[in-house]
Amino acid sequence: MIGLFLSLLSWIGLSPVPLAASLIGTTEPALKLLISIILGYPLGIIYNKYVKEYKEYRNIYFIVTGLDIAFYNFGLSFYHNLIPAIVIYLSTKVLGPGKNNAIVTFIFNMTYLLIGYIMTESEEYDITWTMPHCVLTLKLIALSFDLWDGKKMLKFEKLSENNKKTALESTPQFLELIGFVYFPACFLVGPIFSFRRYLDFISDKFPVDKEAHTLEDQAMKRLIQGLSYLIAFQVGISVFDIKYMLSDDFWETSIIYRHFYSGLWAHFALYKYISCWLLTEASCIRFGMSYNGKKKTEMGEVSQWDACNNIKLMRFEGATKFQHYIDSFNCNTNHFAAEYIYKRLRFLGNRNLSQFFTLFFLALWHGTRSGYYMTFFNEFIIMYMEKELESIISKTEIYNKLWNSNAKYLLYVLLKTYTIVFMGWSLIPFDAKVFSKWWRIYASLYFSGFILFLPWGFVYKPALIKGIKMLSPSQ
Repeated sequence: MIGLFLSLLSWIGLSPVPLAASLIGTTEPALKLLISIILGYPLGIIYNKYVKEYKEYRNIYFIVTGLDIAFYNFGLSFYHNLIPAIVIYLSTKVLGPGKNNAIVTFIFNMTYLLIGYIMTESEEYDITWTMPHCVLTLKLIALSFDLWDGKKMLKFEKLSENNKKTALESTPQFLELIGFVYFPACFLVGPIFSFRRYLDFISDKFPVDKEAHTLEDQAMKRLIQGLSYLIAFQVGISVFDIKYMLSDDFWETSIIYRHFYSGLWAHFALYKYISCWLLTEASCIRFGMSYNGKKKTEMGEVSQWDACNNIKLMRFEGATKFQHYIDSFNCNTNHFAAEYIYKRLRFLGNRNLSQFFTLFFLALWHGTRSGYYMTFFNEFIIMYMEKELESIISKTEIYNKLWNSNAKYLLYVLLKTYTIVFMGWSLIPFDAKVFSKWWRIYASLYFSGFILFLPWGFVYKPALIKGIKMLSPSQ
């Protein structure tokens, strides 16, 4: 009940949070969020040491601690996160675990979330009840599809291997469902995981006791990494600030400087999310939720604790194309989008169309501001160009010769520069949110991203193919 205690201190004017927030240069809601995220780690220790042995109290522990965190951050608004859980419980009872239930759950949760955005969204970075609610929306939509898949499995219908791993053959019990919703390690900012994983966890299917030493080491490693990225974020935003990019002074610098500045700003801005995900992953590991089977090594089989991993650090930091960012950043949300949106749009019969609607869903899931839609449109046009460009040039002799010579180091530097610079260009609308702000910054960059990516299909691609044919007439 730490959250309730801190709330009481705030009500009587004795909370140290406002002063601490001003000292480190952040807002009170942001510091409360950070405190709550870090709380997941000791709550995991307490669970394994004192609560786990009492099976009948496990769900209750998650519910009480999760509600405590929710109340501390959002006050009485925490009830918003409870309503969709009750609705899916009742709709599953009434409609059954099938197609109709999945449709109702999808529409209800997205509508509830969008109404919440309309009621609470501003031009700034908001920390309101909609933050955990957007995570909850994906969890409940996935749950409804997993129930539907379970019904298909009982009818011996074909399912993909991934769907078989998450399909549910029985409906959730109420306490299990609420415990799943308020699981304290990742209630606020994710990562999301399937209800099937939650059931396996509380049913002791993960070797938490046998692998206690490995679990503790992995959890501590992620905790240290999370705190390190948090420090890097604080240092980075003290140097690179989007408010400066909106100023007249920014226009007076060189165009090259503006591009590099926006790229480095974006890189450090993403550390905010990375640090949160590393800290929540540390808590998930400490609870024992993150078990991911065993892998063979030279030392024999070892347990993996990366099932709740939401960021692949080496892939992210070494990215030389935007596919690397997609593969490494917000992995669980990307997995959700692939499994529950993209693959279920097969009936459209067009991959680009399926990708477009998947990205539109993700933009809608983030909010109603134009910046979100511009950001995911950027992702669409960049990936469209990258995939086709790589497919074309990877077949050429000169491309392979360059990567097999010392020129590969220069190519790496060029590609790394490209990804950093244009990740900045892509992310500007997401952070600026409103049209007037991100359009102003795009104007200062002379709309370079649009010039590079938009004409690909009808200008650059034909010219490239023609040039390759001229250089390699035998091909």
